[in-house]
Amino acid sequence: MEKFTDNHQCFVCGTDNSQGLKLTFQYNEANNRVESQVKFPPHFQGWGNVVHGGLVSTILDEIMVKAAEFKQLKCVTGELTVKFKRPTLVNRTYSFYSKIKDIKRRIIFTEAALEDQEGKVCAVASAKLFTVD
Repeated sequence: MEKFTDNHQCFVCGTDNSQGLKLTFQYNEANNRVESQVKFPPHFQGWGNVVHGGLVSTILDEIMVKAAEFKQLKCVTGELTVKFKRPTLVNRTYSFYSKIKDIKRRIIFTEAALEDQEGKVCAVASAKLFTVD
């Protein structure tokens, strides 16, 4: 197995991925969480004007891994659960956030959410992340 290295080609945050979203993530000490914003272009839609759920899930997954990275933990996703509450629309700005809920040995339990500009939750997620060397 190859080592897990960052070659800057990640679809979500890779700075060298010409097709990627190039999202940036910030750690908010006051809320003890990682945050980001995104505006989905129309070519990421499933149904008309609605962002494909797979893309929402991808960013929720990424921001939960980032919560671990901000704590100097290198990990991969072992389990991901996403619940969609309302549609995410193209050409609108959304906020994502995540935090670590618990750590047990090599398993990191995380949660995340996506909110619209009015603060309404569009999707929530939880994950079990496994640390890697």
